[in-house]
Amino acid sequence: MNYDTIVIAGTSESRDVIVEQLKEGRKVLACVATDLGAEMLEEYQVDIHIGRLDLDGFLALFKENPCDRIIDASHPFARIVTETVIRAAEILEIPYERYERQDLIYDYDRIISVADTDEAIAVLNRRRGNILLTTGVNTCGIYARQVEDGKNRLYVRVLDTAASYEGCRKAGYPRDHVFGEMPPFSVEDNLRLIGKTGACIMVSKDSGKTGGVDVKVEACRQAGIEMILIRRPGPGKTDSQK
Repeated sequence: MNYDTIVIAGTSESRDVIVEQLKEGRKVLACVATDLGAEMLEEYQVDIHIGRLDLDGFLALFKENPCDRIIDASHPFARIVTETVIRAAEILEIPYERYERQDLIYDYDRIISVADTDEAIAVLNRRRGNILLTTGVNTCGIYARQVEDGKNRLYVRVLDTAASYEGCRKAGYPRDHVFGEMPPFSVEDNLRLIGKTGACIMVSKDSGKTGGVDVKVEACRQAGIEMILIRRPGPGKTDSQK
């Protein structure tokens, strides 16, 4: 089937992109990695492809569904996805656009800016006390393996899904150190979790306002704790790669 636009979706911003495309009368195919991503788009009149794809997968998808352009609204930390889509678009000579989240400036002097997960772990191993991870299930195993006394110190907030709980279980987190919740979160939600875990430091990716980072910063300010903020990766990097 032919489409006006294929949207690499799965983020809140991708819904804004899709709405604009539909307003312009365009036929849209949204490409998401998970069933949860598909559920976000149920109210929109779009076709949806579900599944994680490598280069061959994207090439096959784009060949089977010719389109006038690709809009990449994937997560800012999903750098490998972006690079793969760019390569597929170049090979097939399809116009490509990247939709970027707006950067924020955070005014809090206890933010520790780091380049990636490895640098975050290095900082954590120079600290004592409990740690609240809000970086998702994909990297929780790295923290569990490399943070000193991580079994006791680490607490993690993940999406309230079976896959998230299973990922944390495999990584070795005690069940009472895992908090499955669904965004958006308020300052009060973050403060509650900081208090419940006794966290002295929070770890977050800099995923912008959409990722609730401004709210996390304010919660850390009010709680008087440090915050490790992982910068958005540059080309060729992911949040867990140098």
